[in-house]
Amino acid sequence: MVKLSTLFVFSSFPAAILGSSLEAQKNKELRGVGERKLKSVKTPKGMKSPKSPPGTKLPEIGSVINNAFPMWEIDEGGNRVNVKECTPNSCEWNPFYVTKRYDGLHPDFGGHPTDFDVKYAFFFASPFGGQPYSGTPHHCSRNAPDDIKAKDCAKIETTTDKGASGPGHVPPHIALASLTWGVENGLFSMEEIFDYDIHHCRVIPHVLLDMIRYYFPRVEGEKVAYPPPITAEGGDFQYEFPSGNGLDNQEPPYAPGPPHWCTPDMAASGHWDGVCPYVFEGPDAGKYRHPHIAYAALEVYLANIAMPDKCAKTWLQNNPDFLDLDRITTDTPFPVMSNDSYARDTVQNWLGQPVLPWDYASDGPKAVEGVFATQVYFS
Repeated sequence: MVKLSTLFVFSSFPAAILGSSLEAQKNKELRGVGERKLKSVKTPKGMKSPKSPPGTKLPEIGSVINNAFPMWEIDEGGNRVNVKECTPNSCEWNPFYVTKRYDGLHPDFGGHPTDFDVKYAFFFASPFGGQPYSGTPHHCSRNAPDDIKAKDCAKIETTTDKGASGPGHVPPHIALASLTWGVENGLFSMEEIFDYDIHHCRVIPHVLLDMIRYYFPRVEGEKVAYPPPITAEGGDFQYEFPSGNGLDNQEPPYAPGPPHWCTPDMAASGHWDGVCPYVFEGPDAGKYRHPHIAYAALEVYLANIAMPDKCAKTWLQNNPDFLDLDRITTDTPFPVMSNDSYARDTVQNWLGQPVLPWDYASDGPKAVEGVFATQVYFS
């Protein structure tokens, strides 16, 4: 039984995060939009086509990521060459990223910050209450058994933005695409995008939602069908490397599928594929990047332009508390993996596949700060 006092959770979406109405944004006079040509982007019915930038062209997102999250040097096998001192001004991150197992932990373990760490506003995760898949978008009851499949623990998907759960879970690649297009199209000025006194170096959530709804409008009473990240209408994210061709063919051109490369037996089991490694062979081995990391990197880039005296050029400089040894970490449990005998900071460990039969044990509760949806947890 989890005591409410141990968890910092909310059962409803904060009204203040929605701020200005979508209707007001739709009626806003976009500066010079009528004078610009459309990009050749195939747009689903009801979705706005991104327009070419009015003199604002953002850098390629990979370079933005590398600037906000400087990477350490590796050899041909993905192994770290030198271990350096890790401070907010000097710390480096793993460029051979093949597992999210150590996300939320110290960078030396090879993970990256989680959606919680970058304070992504529309993650709508389950609380860290000791239930299966805690801290993920999969919502299980507090009484759910550990052998429940993640797909049986639904994400928060809403049919209105006006309810207790607001827009619900919005995939981070949608936020990345919307912020990119919104900045390039001049939907908002930098002064309108940031409010340091309240949100520091992060985009104001209600402004982000207005951008999302401009490009991905909701039909009231219906869920929004967001396109995948590898499609043009989903942002054409180049660091996904989906596994549709199967484990033995980790080369371009890639076929649609999840970014996790599981064994055929694991895929057939129906269990959570999120624990399988990202692309780890071929020319793109280790190059997967989370869309929420790309989004956070873009925030860092824009905030430094808008407020250079307040917002630094790297994510850790803006978020030094991430290295606090007393910080409650945002990592989530993994099942037993095939390479658990190797040290946690090694490539060999990172390349492990889940052991079958599936062997997963949920962790106890922990008081992670953040906004959570709890209606399923308490059901």
